[in-house]
Amino acid sequence: FQLRDAAATGELLRFMGYEKEETAGSVTRYRIDGGNAARTVDLEELPDAHHANQGAGSVHHIAFAVEDRAAQLKMRQALMDTGYQVTPVIDRDYFWVIYFRTPGGVLFEIATNEPGFDRDEDTAHLGEALKLPERYRPYRDQIEKNLLEIT
Repeated sequence: FQLRDAAATGELLRFMGYEKEETAGSVTRYRIDGGNAARTVDLEELPDAHHANQGAGSVHHIAFAVEDRAAQLKMRQALMDTGYQVTPVIDRDYFWVIYFRTPGGVLFEIATNEPGFDRDEDTAHLGEALKLPERYRPYRDQIEKNLLEIT
């Protein structure tokens, strides 16, 4: 992602276990071994970039995964000890999350891999039926009306 000053966010990534891999021009790559799709993060430093804000056409958050709630709580405490304002743990039915803003204003999410998307359906049939978190179940009819049929 693009930042006016990438140094503080780079420091945060190193705190989260990432290692600075390389810099090419204004882009610095950070990598963590054994990570999921977020194992590589590129920070582009653009001196004229605006502080990150949410709005139409922007990324809402960047998600990172930890194995379980114990790892998440440990990370939450470490972030708070470092001065970050971190949300309480939020139950999203399929995982638990915490959120905090980076020094550049980007919203980071740290989600658990547990309990997992197979908590309410067999792993062999994941994605065959629409499953909704509890808070969206009252809106099932409205949600289904807006979905395209998958063929």
